[in-house]
Amino acid sequence: MSRTTPSARLARLALACVLACGLIPAAAHASETATGRSVVEQLVDNAAEATARYAATGNRDNLRDVSAYESDAQGAVAQANEMFPLRYDLRDKGVVTPVKLQSPWGTCWSFGAAAACETSIMSELGWSVNANQTVDFSELHAAWFAYTPLPDSAGSQAGEGRHSTSSDPNAFLNEGGFPYTVTSVLSSGIGPVAEADAPYRNKEGIIAKDSEGNPFYYASTGDWSVDESLRFLQTVELEESCVLPSPAGKDANGSYYYNQAGTDAIKKELLAGRAVEIGFAADTSRPGQTDPAKYIDTETWAHYTYDENAEVTHAVAIVGWDDSYSKSNFLKDHQPEHDGAWIVKNSWGSVAEEFPNKNVWGVDGEGFFYLSYDDKSISIPESFNFYTENYGQAADYYLINQYDYLPSDSVTSAQRNTEAAMANVFEAEESQRVRSLSCETAKPNTTATYELYRLKDGFANPRDGELLTTVIKTHEYGGYHRIELDEGSPMEQGQLFSVVVTLECESGYEVIVDRAVNKNGMPKDSIIYSVGVVNPGESYLLEEGAWSDWSAEVADMKAEAAANGEDFFDYDNFAIKAYADPMGAPPIHEAVNVPDLTGLTEADALAALEQVGLRGQAGAPEYSDTVEPGRVLRQDTEAGAEVDKGYLVTYVLSLGKDPAAVAPPSNEKPVNPTSLAKKSLASTGDATLPFVAALTGFAAMAALVAAGSARARERKRRGESHR
Repeated sequence: MSRTTPSARLARLALACVLACGLIPAAAHASETATGRSVVEQLVDNAAEATARYAATGNRDNLRDVSAYESDAQGAVAQANEMFPLRYDLRDKGVVTPVKLQSPWGTCWSFGAAAACETSIMSELGWSVNANQTVDFSELHAAWFAYTPLPDSAGSQAGEGRHSTSSDPNAFLNEGGFPYTVTSVLSSGIGPVAEADAPYRNKEGIIAKDSEGNPFYYASTGDWSVDESLRFLQTVELEESCVLPSPAGKDANGSYYYNQAGTDAIKKELLAGRAVEIGFAADTSRPGQTDPAKYIDTETWAHYTYDENAEVTHAVAIVGWDDSYSKSNFLKDHQPEHDGAWIVKNSWGSVAEEFPNKNVWGVDGEGFFYLSYDDKSISIPESFNFYTENYGQAADYYLINQYDYLPSDSVTSAQRNTEAAMANVFEAEESQRVRSLSCETAKPNTTATYELYRLKDGFANPRDGELLTTVIKTHEYGGYHRIELDEGSPMEQGQLFSVVVTLECESGYEVIVDRAVNKNGMPKDSIIYSVGVVNPGESYLLEEGAWSDWSAEVADMKAEAAANGEDFFDYDNFAIKAYADPMGAPPIHEAVNVPDLTGLTEADALAALEQVGLRGQAGAPEYSDTVEPGRVLRQDTEAGAEVDKGYLVTYVLSLGKDPAAVAPPSNEKPVNPTSLAKKSLASTGDATLPFVAALTGFAAMAALVAAGSARARERKRRGESHR
C-alpha cells in the first residue's frame, strides 16, 4: 500500500524576550447513552436532527452541533474540596497582556484565544509584563488560515478547509468562530506566530478615522491577507486545550441551571495561570451608544445576561474573579441572584494603549469588565496549555503526521456499548522519531488508550504490525490532548505506521469527528462553506470487531444524505496526530536552486522556473515605485535556495506606482463593524499614532516553511537559518 501522507514540516520560531464572533449557545441535548447502533447510523441521525432544527428555525447556527462537548457538562463534579481565595486576578501576577482592539472585524474568537494563550505561556515561562517580558501573538494569522483552505500544492489534502463565495477577499473575517476553532488550527501546527509576522492591519496602511479626523483603526479595505508561506509557522507547540463545563448549565430539557462545577473548573484553570476563553451574549453597549443597555451597566461595567435564550455573540478571556463583587453593581431591574463576578478581558481597546488599540471602554476605560457568575449565556469555556521547554531556542523544524485540516466548528460523536476505536495510518516521508501522539475527546473524564504500531507490508488492519507502545490516560475534560512517549519510536523513510485511539467514557466507547456545512447546505445568508477531504487508506474505524476504511463510511453517510436531499455536511478524518522529530537531514529527492525572478516578466519568470524543474504561481500583485508593471517585484523563496524539483515558488507582480498613494481624506468616517455583520461587536473611540509597516526578520525565517499541508520540500537542516 502506498500513499502520500500529509505531514507538515513546521518551522519553530522563538519570540524575543521583550517583545463578533459568530458563537452560538450550547445546544441542549439529553446525555447520550451507549448503544448497539452503528457509528454511521448515529452520525446520520445527528445530521438529520441538525437539518431539522434548521428547517424549523431558519437559523443557520442550528446546523452546527456542539452537543458532543456539552451533553455531559452537567455531570462534572464540583470541586468540593478545592479552596479558592475570595478574589484572584492574573493581572496582579503580571501575566495579562495589553488589551487590543478587534475593529474592523468580527474576530473576537481569535482575540479571546490569543489573550488566553499569551497569559498561559507567560505563566509557564515565569515572565511578567512588569519586567518588560511579554508575548504578542497574531490574531490575524489564526483568523486568516481558519478560513483559507489548503492550496493545490498540498497534495492529497488539497482544498480542505473553509471556502468563501464572496467577491471581497476579506469578508470572511466577519464570519466569526468558536474557541475550539483556534484549537484545531494550532494543533495542526498553524501558529501561534508573532504579531510582527502577521500584523492586524491591511498591507496598504489604510486607516479609518473618527469624526474628528483622528486615526482610529485600520480600515476594512485593502489587502488583509496572510502569505501562504506563513501557514505552518509556529512559535510554540500546543500541548492541550480543555473544553470546561460551563457555569451556565443546561438540563435535558434545555433549561438553565447554575453549575457550580463549571465555576470551579474555571477557577482551577485560573489558579494554574491559564486565562479561559468563553463565549457569551454580549450587550452591544459601547461609547456613544444612545440606546439603553440591555445587559451591561455602563457605569460599573457589570454584565449579566438574564435571558437564557439569548444568542451568544462574543468571545472574551476570563482573567480573574471576585466572590464579593456585589450584585447591586448590575442593572437595577435585572440583578443576578448572587454576588460574585468574573474579571474579563475584552478586545474593544483600552485608553491606556496607542493606535491601533486605543479606545475608551470598560472599567476606567482599560478594556476590562465584570461578568456575573449567574450569567445565563456563558458557553464553551476553553483553556490552552503549551510546551514551553524549547521556547527561545534557535529556529528548528519538526513534523506532524496528520490528515485533519478542517477547522473545527461542529463536533459530533457516537457511542457504542461494544469496543469502538479510531486509527490513522501514516507513511514516514522522511526518517523520523515519533515523540508524541494526540487525539480529541468530548466527554469529561474520558480514558484514552493510545497505541503506536509499526505496520507489516501489506497490513490487513491498523493493528497488523509491531506494537511499539501503549499509553493509557484519563483526560479530565473534553478537548485536544497530547501525550509524550518516553523514548520515542524511530520510523525509517517509507515505513507505514498507525496510531490507534480508543475512547471510553461513562456512556461507553465513543467515536468523535469534526463535521462542517458543505456547499449544498450553505444557508442563503452565509458566504462560507467547508470541504472535507477523506481519502482511502488514511483513517479507519473499528466496531463489532472489524475495521473499515473511514473514507467508505463517509461516502455511505453522504450517499444516504444525498438520497434524502440532505447532503449538507462534510466530514473530516479522525483528529489523531503523530508528532515527530527528523532523524538526520531531510531527504533530498532531486535538489535544484531557485532562480532569481525579480524584474522578469511573468512569462520569463515561469520559463526560468520550468527550465530547472520548478513550478510557479502569482500571488496578489502590489504597487511599487521602482519595478514597472507586469514584472516580478519579489518571490517567496529567495534566489539560490536549494529545493526539491517540483517545488512551488510564489512570485508577486508589480502594479507600478500607486496612483492613490496619498493619505485618506480627513472626513473619512470609520467603518462600523456592526454594520458589516450583526455579530461583530466593536466599539468606537479615537487614537493617534502613525502607521508602521514592516515585517520583522520572522518573515524571512517563515520562508523556510513550504506552502501546503503535505510537506515542505525546501532543504533545511535543523538549526539552519534561512539565507
